Amino acid sequence: MFERLMDETILPFLFRESKHPMRFNELMQANKMLVDHIPLEGRIPGVKLRLSRLYLFMIIVWNLALLPPALLFHKVLAKIDCHVMIVAAVFFTLLFFGVLSIFRSWAIERMALNQIKKAWKLHLPYYDFDTYHTKVAKFYTDALERGVTGANVEMYIMNALSLEK
Repeated sequence: MFERLMDETILPFLFRESKHPMRFNELMQANKMLVDHIPLEGRIPGVKLRLSRLYLFMIIVWNLALLPPALLFHKVLAKIDCHVMIVAAVFFTLLFFGVLSIFRSWAIERMALNQIKKAWKLHLPYYDFDTYHTKVAKFYTDALERGVTGANVEMYIMNALSLEK
């Protein structure tokens, strides 16, 4: 349920998607980067992170997480020395930006995976992504090593996949 909420509601709110589909060569590059565990930040064509919406979302989530305990323990917190509260404020600010950075990286990776799967369904509809994406990345690497370029890459990969089945 959480994954569906993220994929259908929150990620489209945080990212701007192009109306044009990803090209085959772009799909192959992105898939190879995904298989090689290379960070995909800013390298997926047609996807742009909206930073202002990311900050707004995180501020709302942060307040929803911290306000109830703060209201619950208000009397205790009011009696604490102001110097301790300043240190606590610095700590929670550090924690906020740490969580923001982790969430940002996770959201970019998740959106990149969604875009790759969407393009996969368009360009390789007869091959399951989970089963074939590592094989296709290997075929793409082989094609680049052999000097295959342009539209011939698609032909090379399709031929290799047909021989694989």
